[in-house]
Amino acid sequence: MKSKILVLLFLLSFSLNAQVYQLPKVLFLTTGDGAGRGTISDGAVLALQSFNKLGIFVRLENKSVLLEPEVLKQYQIIIAPTIRSYHDLPLPEALTFLSDAEMQNLSEWVKNGGVLVAGENIGRNTPNRKDRLTAKRVLDKTTWALSECFGVEMKEMNTGAFTMQADKNGIWNDINNAFVKLAWRLVPVKLAKTAKVYMNQTDGRQSYPALIVNDYGSGKAVLLPTFRLLHPLSDGGLSTGKQIDLFYHWVVDLSTGIKHYPVYVNPWKDAHTTAYCQTFDDGGTPEQYQRIVKFINDNKLPTVFFVTPHIRKDVQALLQKENRISLQGHSFNHPDFRKLNYGQTLNEFLLNRNYWHKHFTGFRFPYVSNSFWGMYVLNKLGFTYETSIAVNHLEFIRGSVVPYNIPVFKDDFFVSLDLLELSQIFHSDWYFYQKVLDKKITYNAEMQKKDAKRFKAYLFRYFNEVVKPNKGVMVYLGHPMYSGINEITLQPLQELIDYLKTQNVWIASANTVAERWNRLKDLKVFVNEQGKRVSIEIDSPEKIEGLSFKLPQKPKKVNTAVPYRIVKKEKHYYLIFDAGGNQKVDLQF
Repeated sequence: MKSKILVLLFLLSFSLNAQVYQLPKVLFLTTGDGAGRGTISDGAVLALQSFNKLGIFVRLENKSVLLEPEVLKQYQIIIAPTIRSYHDLPLPEALTFLSDAEMQNLSEWVKNGGVLVAGENIGRNTPNRKDRLTAKRVLDKTTWALSECFGVEMKEMNTGAFTMQADKNGIWNDINNAFVKLAWRLVPVKLAKTAKVYMNQTDGRQSYPALIVNDYGSGKAVLLPTFRLLHPLSDGGLSTGKQIDLFYHWVVDLSTGIKHYPVYVNPWKDAHTTAYCQTFDDGGTPEQYQRIVKFINDNKLPTVFFVTPHIRKDVQALLQKENRISLQGHSFNHPDFRKLNYGQTLNEFLLNRNYWHKHFTGFRFPYVSNSFWGMYVLNKLGFTYETSIAVNHLEFIRGSVVPYNIPVFKDDFFVSLDLLELSQIFHSDWYFYQKVLDKKITYNAEMQKKDAKRFKAYLFRYFNEVVKPNKGVMVYLGHPMYSGINEITLQPLQELIDYLKTQNVWIASANTVAERWNRLKDLKVFVNEQGKRVSIEIDSPEKIEGLSFKLPQKPKKVNTAVPYRIVKKEKHYYLIFDAGGNQKVDLQF
């Protein structure tokens, strides 16, 4: 009898030590920025890249989704930026202006297990711009439906001389920024017993809570002293990219719990840690096209050409017969889409489709100048991806090495598209070889070698400093009329490909990368940790070839009904198998 009791106690303690979690999906609320044509703020880019390192999918949406509780259930983390640069529309579109219904839906979502991250002024105003502060300049549960969710009451104070004190996580230990430009902010003055303070702020005489995590129902609500804490220094924020990265990784731990044997999805096929897509726009002589095609075949590179009808017939035939080449849309008349209305935009896509007798899935705007109507119509016509928003993180933050669904807006109309953005390199071969167009000079071999050297340096630096650290995708943009001038101008691309083949890079068509990303967004992963045993259960509506999981160490045993591989790449172990439907893998460490 005694032995049975001991066994039961052991099993009970074993089950109590179990850690069960779902690898989260993130909903990031934004309307986009700039001219409303699909670019996103610097802070949103850094968030995408931070989550991507853990194989966590992010969906960009505007705040109208807060009125769709069934949609909210699909996500485990919501990031709600409350500063203007994330909501480049009339003020009521910002998250400082929320209805009671939107706040109640957020509260219920947190109560049911979600993790919400927001700035201190979320929902401060009604949609018709009425301030919810009481007569005593306080925000509490009498007027603010998120008070219990965040576990706080807040009071408006002059915080121009406030500074942050070191936080418990050590992320902002060195922060000492005075909020001079934020002279009046809401400051927590009362906390619920369920609220934990991770960082304080002080005026030099008295300390107040700053970063707060409140346990609310089954979930957690994270309140920032200002969302500028998650915005980069380079664009008016308060943090470095590293600090923002650490914070979002901490948020993932809040969602999943502290893991002894963490398992993460690797976004790229077969445990590759980055991806490369080779693309060309049209333009050039038949000889230049032939040189590029030979390069493609010699290196066995899947390549996308973005085409118009203005290519010579013999070149069209050359491109169409090559198995490694896919043709995608580049318009009919090669216009500046920013000058076209809706009807003209639609005609450009449909005329090009009819000319080539092909339902294109990818597109690049001429002059890489996209437009609101262009993005909107591409989405309406069922395109999968576009690639015109260039990445430049070497000089400033623009574009993303992580694919993302595109938010656009025009006037008072805004919508989040299912169209994916695959951002290409900022400086194409044109930037380095454009002297070939200058009829006043002879673009000789010596000049070409000098420019090729500069191009190579740029390509290598872009991959090593931007793509590789963020586990992203590099989209090369070239033209036969520049890269294909001769072997000298083609050499930087050849050396890049040779290098990438040593760097655990998945070299794939842009079509394939976009298709895989769309399949990953529907993937659900559940992990059950019990002692040294870890069970991974997946639900994938569509087949995902070479799905890989990054493991904490090499497992001693693997039990699964599907063929699998354990490989070691870049000092990490990966579990690889083809996913589809409901599957389970048991690991023992």
